[in-house]
Amino acid sequence: MISFGFWNLIIVILVALVLKNNWRLDDEKAAWKNSLFLKSSVIQRLIQFFRQPIVNFFIQAGVVLVVTRFLCYTGWLVYFLNQPNPPLWDFQWYYVASKLAHQHLSPFNVEIFNQSFCTITKVCGFIPPFVYPPNIIPLIWFLGYFSLNTAFKISIVMHILAIGLTLWGANILLESKSLALRTICTISVALIYGLVRDLQVGNIAIFIAVLILWMFILARKHQDITAGICLGLAVCKPTLAALFILYFLLKRRFTLVFVSLFTATSLVFIGLVLTGNSFTQFLSDASHGFSLWLNDPSVSPYLSITRLDLMVVVPRLFPNKPFFAKLLSNLIVLILVGLVGWYWYLQQSLTAWSKKIYLPEMVLVSCLSIAINYSQQTSSVMLVPAVVFLLNDLLYQIRHCKFSRKRMSVWLAGVCCLAVQTAVIHGWLIGSLANRWNVKAGELPYIMKVTIFALPSYAILGITLSILVLAISSLHQKYILKF
Repeated sequence: MISFGFWNLIIVILVALVLKNNWRLDDEKAAWKNSLFLKSSVIQRLIQFFRQPIVNFFIQAGVVLVVTRFLCYTGWLVYFLNQPNPPLWDFQWYYVASKLAHQHLSPFNVEIFNQSFCTITKVCGFIPPFVYPPNIIPLIWFLGYFSLNTAFKISIVMHILAIGLTLWGANILLESKSLALRTICTISVALIYGLVRDLQVGNIAIFIAVLILWMFILARKHQDITAGICLGLAVCKPTLAALFILYFLLKRRFTLVFVSLFTATSLVFIGLVLTGNSFTQFLSDASHGFSLWLNDPSVSPYLSITRLDLMVVVPRLFPNKPFFAKLLSNLIVLILVGLVGWYWYLQQSLTAWSKKIYLPEMVLVSCLSIAINYSQQTSSVMLVPAVVFLLNDLLYQIRHCKFSRKRMSVWLAGVCCLAVQTAVIHGWLIGSLANRWNVKAGELPYIMKVTIFALPSYAILGITLSILVLAISSLHQKYILKF
């Protein structure tokens, strides 16, 4: 029998060969020939350091091993999830809701959902209620035709396709045709924790991220009807998608907004009909379920270690002052939204209030969608456009700017904050440390809550601010360069 170590070696060799064949700058070398950025003494010293044989070897080996590790982990995960009785986690909520809709019952009713969850999944006790809006029901309706395990396997295939679409969309937005930079972009996007975590737990965040990513690509090509349909479908998870409706409304892309609202509203009415609900009954059930959902440890800003939105930062710092914590959290959010609004105003002023869609705006709206609303680890997949923005910004600096320590420091801060949103922090550090305490009972030490376990939240703030600074600082330069 051939050991797994042998196959691991084969994968290492294949990864090394693929990377070698795709590690070419192509026409970028000619574009960078007279780059003032690359002629800087600091950059020249870095280039000389990285060209040393031993340093070059370790960098190449590191990249190969990281990619190999990612592929092996993903392959093992897909195999593991296809075994009998896999851990279904989030997927169970969608499946139970679909089964209830097939019986013309309401998954939004806490008692009905809890009882059915226990019957279908054999998991009983306190079950967090189903708090999604009715427009998700038509989208998950097909799950009810299959057994739980079969439906989950279909979900795995759909997740893998979504990962492929995410990587493809990211490469479309990258402002370089270089194989080396496209390879770097693909690897960087793949390392975002939410990309594979979503597959692991069966959440729908990746589908929302894919719809928003391709909505942006289509909107840039002025295909507003198709883009509006994508956004209308994505609103089934409103915490991640609803802010884009406001953005396109401000950009005066009214056709896109109308189509998205029409799509979402149609799905809402279909969902209510399928579940035998009236709108008033849904509101009553949802209000009751939402109040119970807030008591779940995975949602609580004081107990949750999986949340990465900014609304948990201050409550962790001041657990005994809930009013002050909520007030300060809202203030931080308002300041952040105000800064993004200021950038949008500057951008629009320079472009004569154009309806054109710009990548920095889309990235900032994506960051705000995570930062100001309830978001968990799976939602970090929304940071894919941020990866592309940072790569595009580096390309812009190399092509058109002199080396600036301040600007490069901001760029590196953004990269470091993105690195926090990988499995290195979420899985290996936070996950392993959390096993030492009973998290749901609130046994985490205070110092751990406000440092290591708050790193993802701090990183979201850092990413948003670094992108904001880079976007604002390049506004006038790009405007002058354009003319």
